[in-house]
Amino acid sequence: MDFTLGAAGLKVSKLGFGCMGITAYYGASMEDEPAIELLKAVYDMGYRHFDSAEAYKSETKHNEEQLALFFKTVPRDSYTVATKFMPFMHEGEACDLESLTQAVDASLARLGLDYVDLYYCHRPPSTLEKAEQWMASMKEIVKSGKVRHVGLSEFSPDWVRKLHAIHPVAAIQIEWSLVTRNLVEEFLLDCCKELGIGVVAYSPLARNLLAAAPVEVPTDWRAAQPRYSEENLKQNQELLKKIEAMAEAKSVTAAQLSLAWLYFKAEQLGLSMIAIPGTTKIANAKTNLASLGVALTPEDAAALEALASAVAGDRGNERYLTMSIEGNMTKST
Repeated sequence: MDFTLGAAGLKVSKLGFGCMGITAYYGASMEDEPAIELLKAVYDMGYRHFDSAEAYKSETKHNEEQLALFFKTVPRDSYTVATKFMPFMHEGEACDLESLTQAVDASLARLGLDYVDLYYCHRPPSTLEKAEQWMASMKEIVKSGKVRHVGLSEFSPDWVRKLHAIHPVAAIQIEWSLVTRNLVEEFLLDCCKELGIGVVAYSPLARNLLAAAPVEVPTDWRAAQPRYSEENLKQNQELLKKIEAMAEAKSVTAAQLSLAWLYFKAEQLGLSMIAIPGTTKIANAKTNLASLGVALTPEDAAALEALASAVAGDRGNERYLTMSIEGNMTKST
């Protein structure tokens, strides 16, 4: 863990591992044995920051419990783990200390750990008052030692500033990729730089659109997302072909080029950032990790950005955007 994320001092690997797809949203959950094999393999490669959430579950598996099987096999001080609290999963969006302590304890029990390194609010609660209550509760939970650092996911800069005044925000988790740039570059950039908040970029490959766009509309949750509609997917497949051609000229893959762009952009903007691409395939994890060795010039980055401007469709449907930073940006308090 050779990278310090943000001013809070959280030590992580330069590339993290998003664990959601092991259990949920991208088809059937992995069985425990291949999931452990995957996690051991990526750990041995150098991935040492693992991202989970209480919401990552299927009818048969829970992501935190699957991670626990792996965590038993490696020293606790050799990795960091993040998990998340989803307000809408709790009756009345309960954010009081007692309710939040119960949620943290439940995650710790599933993970088989006595603390987590980073604990996020997964999405903004419905009101600023609840968000402030959540952060005040987290301030006390940090004192207990059960959580080392506190993060926010998909929060507007206005709310981030208000909550940071209650307790330091170590990291903002937000979608950031070659085809989803405005959330960081227009909304959160100044806030994160001013407050020293690290950025954790999820979906850095745009839910595989920048790695291997499907030939047909997916049957998983992406089917409801605009970029994967039949019409938009055709245009986005053409976009990927152009990125692949540029990647081939550099003897790398489209995924590697897209991830390399993200790290180049973060450095260019002066942001402390790690990406957390996820996969269920060991070969893909190896490919993604190699992106850290891909060098880009400003001209390369500009050419990629010009290509990516042709992406078709929003990053999410109306319901998804309403519960994310786009919806939070519309709330003045």
